[in-house]
Amino acid sequence: MNSKAVGSTRRDHLVKLRSSPEEFRVDEVGGPQATEGEFTLYRLEKTGHDTLALLARLSNELGVKRSDWGTAGLKDRHAVTTQLVTLSTDLGDRWGEGWSLTRLGSVAERLRSGDHDGNRFTLVIRDITPEQVQRLEGRLDQLDRHGIPNWFDSQRFGSAVNGELPGAAIIERNFERAMGLYLTEAHPSDRAGPRRDKRHLSQIWPNLHGVGRLEHKPLIRCVSAWRRAETEPWKAAYLAIPRDLRGMWLSAWQSRDWNRQLTKELEGLFEDHLLQRVELNSGDVLSYPNAPPGKSGVSKHSLIEDISRNIQKIPATLPMRVEDLSDVEGFLTDHSRDTVIHPGDLKCSSPQRDERNGNSRNKRSKCTLSFSLPPGAYATNVVKRLFH
Repeated sequence: MNSKAVGSTRRDHLVKLRSSPEEFRVDEVGGPQATEGEFTLYRLEKTGHDTLALLARLSNELGVKRSDWGTAGLKDRHAVTTQLVTLSTDLGDRWGEGWSLTRLGSVAERLRSGDHDGNRFTLVIRDITPEQVQRLEGRLDQLDRHGIPNWFDSQRFGSAVNGELPGAAIIERNFERAMGLYLTEAHPSDRAGPRRDKRHLSQIWPNLHGVGRLEHKPLIRCVSAWRRAETEPWKAAYLAIPRDLRGMWLSAWQSRDWNRQLTKELEGLFEDHLLQRVELNSGDVLSYPNAPPGKSGVSKHSLIEDISRNIQKIPATLPMRVEDLSDVEGFLTDHSRDTVIHPGDLKCSSPQRDERNGNSRNKRSKCTLSFSLPPGAYATNVVKRLFH
């Protein structure tokens, strides 16, 4: 697997994460203890699998419904992860390539989102420049003092196409635009088949009656729904998309809206030179309060104290905006999200030579970070704060 760089501004060097799945470990913390009940509690360990995609595949292989699974959180594909899941059927221990289900006992209720205390991360950071090593100690200190804005990070916006979210089009009830993004625009994760289908669809868009043979079943379902519909064909095509994916589209819109609320709060409290800005691949920009390099001694200490005082003026939580989506079987959770979080038990090893990156002229280092975050917080957010 190719290592992935964490996005940043154009001036910054990008450190590398996930050079192998073993270098990005996520362990779910907390959750229910096995007692008695109608649901079977499992520990799911996986490598190289996205939680939703794996459970959908296992539903077919094990003969259960996708809706029978319960999860407290979703775990990344490019990682080694452990988490709890529940199932309304007792299948005993199961395992396969890159995954295992270990039966822990029974519980009374199905696991739901947020039914855990958080996650413990252990990350190997590679390709660190000497300048980033030099800044690391000070940034660790500021992270410990100030905490970090609880941004939704780039993983949340995987549905974005050239900075545009299909979920935003759904909120505006512009189903044709949303389906245009889904059916005709290639996504970086698309394989050859879907890319060919989308290329063909873009050539005949928006008249899908002239469609030729398609290969990718999700696209076929959408086109078939469009052709069968007597009214509102684009809405019918949207409703043919798997419910999980539709939920991710809408959550991405809600998350971008929340990020923009927090951006306004920060820009109202901090001068521009005190905000370290990091650009995401989706076109969004995250801002981190930061005492810039170049100052030292009393002036630097005073600046850091000022930042701490201003951060405390940020509202403790901001609401997640919701819209009435009953006409499209939509769902958005109505709750508030913490604006600033403090990574728990943060540890950073001393930087040492990175044997996979750099050369004698351009030396590169690596280090190991470990920390805990509450549910819904992003480890890559911590990495951006420390290195970009």
